[in-house]
Amino acid sequence: MQNGQPYPSVSSYTKAVVNADGSIDIALGPDEPKDKGNWIKTDPGRGFFPMFRFYGPAEAFFNKTWQLEDVVAVK
Repeated sequence: MQNGQPYPSVSSYTKAVVNADGSIDIALGPDEPKDKGNWIKTDPGRGFFPMFRFYGPAEAFFNKTWQLEDVVAVK
């Protein structure tokens, strides 16, 4: 994605901010949030789609007791 960020991603390589329960919130939008954590810049004039990779997923991924949540809009 060409959005002006050198590496538009959130991963273990980008030192993602992790919540107390182990989950990770990712902000997608044209403006950087005030908390400045886990943000990927989007261009309002262009579409995008999220893509997730799993390296060495745990058993919960395979037996489907864990599922990736849908992207939700927050205001």
